[in-house]
This record gives sequence, C-alpha cells and structure tokens, in this order.
Amino acid sequence: MVCKNKEITILREFQSRNEGLKHLQKMTLEQKINLSKNLILNCIETFGDQKVYISFSGGKDSAVLSSLACSLKPSILHLFSDTGCEYPETLAFIEAERQRGKNIVSVYPICRDGSMWTFERIVATYGYPLFSKAIANGIRTYRHAKTPITKQHALDYLARMYPKALSYLDCNISDLCCEKLKKSPLKRTARHMQMQCSIIGTLAEESQIRKRDWITYGSNIFFQKKDNQCRPLSFWTSQDIWSYIKLYRLPISILYNQGYKRNGCMYCGFGVCSERRKFGINRFERLAQTHPQQYKYMVSRWASLFKECGIPY
Repeated sequence: MVCKNKEITILREFQSRNEGLKHLQKMTLEQKINLSKNLILNCIETFGDQKVYISFSGGKDSAVLSSLACSLKPSILHLFSDTGCEYPETLAFIEAERQRGKNIVSVYPICRDGSMWTFERIVATYGYPLFSKAIANGIRTYRHAKTPITKQHALDYLARMYPKALSYLDCNISDLCCEKLKKSPLKRTARHMQMQCSIIGTLAEESQIRKRDWITYGSNIFFQKKDNQCRPLSFWTSQDIWSYIKLYRLPISILYNQGYKRNGCMYCGFGVCSERRKFGINRFERLAQTHPQQYKYMVSRWASLFKECGIPY
C-alpha cells in the first residue's frame, strides 16, 4: 500500500484536494511516471495480476497507459470495445499492437438476448449522442420518462443547467450509446473473466465531472464503488501524454496525423459543437475529408437531425 499512501501524503500537504491536484499536475514527467507506476503496482498487489485489466481504447492516452502497465506486467490483459463504429485506423492500430505482443481481447456489443447492438439500432431505440452527455441525458429522460414527475424533474434540470437545450426537447437525442455499445459489454466480459479491477487512462483535466470525481476519490478507487478502478493518469495533462509519446517514441494511431484530437466512435456528436470554435473544423466535417464513405453513410441517415439541432456537418 506504499503507493496509495504516497499519494495521500502529497495531498495532506495542501488545504484542499483541489490544490493537491494542481500540485500533482505540475510535477515533472519523470515524477508522474513513477507515481503512476506505483498506483498500477498498488492495483496489482491489491487484486492480483490475473484479476486486473486495462480498458484499452486504442487512443493516445490508452497507448501511454499500456506502455506504463506493460513495463511492470508485459502480459497484462487489455480489453478493447469494438463498437462497430471505430475508425479503421483505430482497428489497424489495435491489430498492430497485437502483433507487437500486447495481450488484447476484443469485446463486441452483444445484448443480453444474444442480438447485436449497432449504432443505427441505438439511435433508433434511444436517440443520437449530441451536444454533451449531460444534455443528452436530460433530453432522453424527458422524452422517455415513465412518470410525469420524472419528466418534470428532467425539464427543471435542463431549464436550470442548460436552458438553450430546451429548444431540442423533441429531438431524437440520448446519452445511452456509449453505455450500450461500450461500457456494458466491457463490464459484462470483465465479470465473466472474473476480473476485479479495471485500469483506465482518464485525465482529470478532460472535464469537470472527471476533476470532481478525482477530488472525491483520488486515483485508485478500491472497495468504494460498485466497480474498482485504477486511474493512474488522472493527474497527467495532455501535454504530458504527448511528451511521453515523443520521449519513448511510442507508436500511436495514424488517426492523429489526420488532424483528429480523439479517436472514439466515428459518429459520436458529444462535444462536436465546440470543435469549430476551437479548431475551425469539427469531427463530422473532418470525416467528410478523411473517410468519405463513412461520412456518406452518416449523412444519409441523420442529416435531418443535424439540421434540426443546428449541427454543422
């Protein structure tokens, strides 16, 4: 338990965990590497090396996480969720990592009844992932509420937190895509394989939700939630990730050479509205340039929804 105590000791030096996080984020890359490895070792020592796995997306953060973990346990299990709408470059990278000796098992979105979930089926059943998870959750809850009270609560929440979203209450929007295509199949497979803890490559700086979660629980969340998690990159920044990749000449997906900031699913609309302001082009517009066949498929089915919601494509 030395590694966990080390993190706690650092945090106790500060008046708040928020200040502690800022301190951790300002550490040198070498210090972060050492602390991250200690957190992974803590996970392995707590649950056993045959009971932990890396939740592997094929993105740059996952590549760094895998590199750190494999330096300690080369044969560590990686579970990759093949959602059916991954970029071809992601799938090629996954296969290349297998050829380099990584222990990667692909997980597919099979429903409990044995049928296969597809992105198109998800949208038809629940709605399209647009705007943000919080907004999509509010709209989906409002549209599919089973009681008037639940419907009103969703309406009140959106009015209070995201008033602009009230214009889209009748749009076919939902937050359940990732849950059905990725999270649930992954957890179900992990339980079937009797895994006890996932090692994930999330960064606290990525969102306020992840920052607040780290401030509440820290990097290693053991025996506190339904699922045990080791999050050894939480206090890293995006710049740290790129510095590590450059320093160790780490192979990553060529998708990043095409201008993409994330890999994820090709048709995901979460965060797409802000990309134009930040980068001058959003992922849908970039998809038209880099993957015209997939773009044509997307537009042929959901262009009317994008227009209804004011999404540039």
